[in-house]
Amino acid sequence: MTENKLSLALSFISAEPEAAAKILEQSTVSDVAQFMENLPLDYQHQVLEHLLPGYAARLCVQMGAKSAAAVLSDLDASAIAKIIRLMPKAQAEDILKILPKKRRESSNLLLKYSIRFVGAWMRPYTHTITSEMSVAEALHYLQSELEGHLSEYVYIIDRDAKLEGRLSYFRLLKSKHNIKISDIMERVAPHVSINMLLENALELPQWTETDTLAVVDKNSRLHGLIRHADIRKAITQSKDQHYIQSSNSSLVTGLTGTYGKTLLVLFNNLLNVIEPDLKS
Repeated sequence: MTENKLSLALSFISAEPEAAAKILEQSTVSDVAQFMENLPLDYQHQVLEHLLPGYAARLCVQMGAKSAAAVLSDLDASAIAKIIRLMPKAQAEDILKILPKKRRESSNLLLKYSIRFVGAWMRPYTHTITSEMSVAEALHYLQSELEGHLSEYVYIIDRDAKLEGRLSYFRLLKSKHNIKISDIMERVAPHVSINMLLENALELPQWTETDTLAVVDKNSRLHGLIRHADIRKAITQSKDQHYIQSSNSSLVTGLTGTYGKTLLVLFNNLLNVIEPDLKS
């Protein structure tokens, strides 16, 4: 395989990871595991994130715990749990042991809940501050948060982690540094129960106000956030451990047909799709 062909294949994965994933799903898991071994880690992340969860689970088992954990560790907890829950218990536990502590804890939290409930699909460890903080203290505290913001709001909790309200980042940044958070926060934050069925959560009237809800338990403790898009996607996703075939035939499937067993064939199938576009 020439360096140019490898470069083209990697460019295609980077530009069209979902299309690349659909192509790879038409090959055997063992072939794709070999394919993944020859990709830089950041490209492996992109492929795994866009594979059907059932196929991704089988692929991770084939790759082995150490390699699978290295790829999964860059995904968010929701994506990790979606894949892990479809693996045999022994392999799932082996991978979870290797994951970084924060990813492991976040994923285990989601895995406690049935996939029919909000808790299985929320985004844990949201940015939180307390109402007793000043604006200056809140800004300093939030600077240490490394993960990206899921919402335009920062959520306010008390010392027992109970949800007290929310505050937009815009207002926080515009407020005087000596003002208390309690003086500028919204004291009602749209939320959903962690134990609510997805179908019921989808119909909540709160979605007319926002596309992201806080997720709380029966004691009003904040556990994370969930987006309307997350719930829609969760409902449409098959719950069968063996789903690895798309319910709709795609243009990519029609173009690629049946794949061979070698790494070179897998790369070439990627190139067969992208080369016409590159020449046009």
